[in-house]
Amino acid sequence: MSTSRSRPPPTDDGDGHVAPPRPRRILLSRSVDICGPGENFPKGCAFSPDGLCVLTATAHDNSLRLYNTPPLPPAAGGGAPEEGDGEGEGEGEEEGDEKDGGGGAEIDGDGEASPDPQGAPSSSFSAPSPWRSALVSTPSGGCRDAVRSYSWYPLMNSSIPSTCMFLSATRDCPLHLVDAYDGAVRGSYRPYNGLDEMEGPGVAAFSPDGERVFASGFRTDRTIHVFRTDRPGRDSDVLRLGRTRRSKDGQKGRISTLAFPPLDAAAAAAHPAVFAVGTYSPGSIYVYDDRTAGGVVMGGDPA
Repeated sequence: MSTSRSRPPPTDDGDGHVAPPRPRRILLSRSVDICGPGENFPKGCAFSPDGLCVLTATAHDNSLRLYNTPPLPPAAGGGAPEEGDGEGEGEGEEEGDEKDGGGGAEIDGDGEASPDPQGAPSSSFSAPSPWRSALVSTPSGGCRDAVRSYSWYPLMNSSIPSTCMFLSATRDCPLHLVDAYDGAVRGSYRPYNGLDEMEGPGVAAFSPDGERVFASGFRTDRTIHVFRTDRPGRDSDVLRLGRTRRSKDGQKGRISTLAFPPLDAAAAAAHPAVFAVGTYSPGSIYVYDDRTAGGVVMGGDPA
């Protein structure tokens, strides 16, 4: 029995027009340096705000890896697509569809390179180039645990070195502000709990304007520590989600995620200062008014 895969047949859109099969994804590059003993794998990944870098944390070696985005191949034919050839008509198609290109390898569902979408051998086929990290950063200051959270500085621009930085949160360690060029720690933020003990956060994020650092996900308190980005240290504003860890008021559960709306004119007009907080069991999402000391805009608890 043959195990070869065939492409799905063209589909009818209901109006008698047969839609051509969608082009396959183009593989630009493939990482070759996430290896080592044991299970080493990326725990998420995040593009830099300018789109030129990809940041990830790897599980086994407790490292942060930064990759430069591989260059895009030239468009097929070397020029602008002709009218009606399908290129440029993808507006409204589901997210993730990519245009055909001549400089990369197309990817089958099993991750293998394949010929062009028409089934004929591709004369422009080229193997993906090896993708090695431009920076490997390990937690400093004796921190050897896994990286729990990382976040790009939202105004990061690769042409302005002073903006090239990201947050790195590791259990039982301060929250570090890391230089994206050389991995040096530019500053450390130290949240202290009610027992006056420094406690490393499990979640960290910048405010959309980059002026503040939010840290949470603590084991001992239902709190969010808010630092000024330009003032590393232990001084912070403390937002409490409840009077105590075990009290029944406010949002319950250990914080698992923080999210902010994008910094643009439309979002600023609709929601000038809000942020969302998600928690582990009992799972919930609350949206808070950032202009008050704990005003809840809306809350979503499990039924």
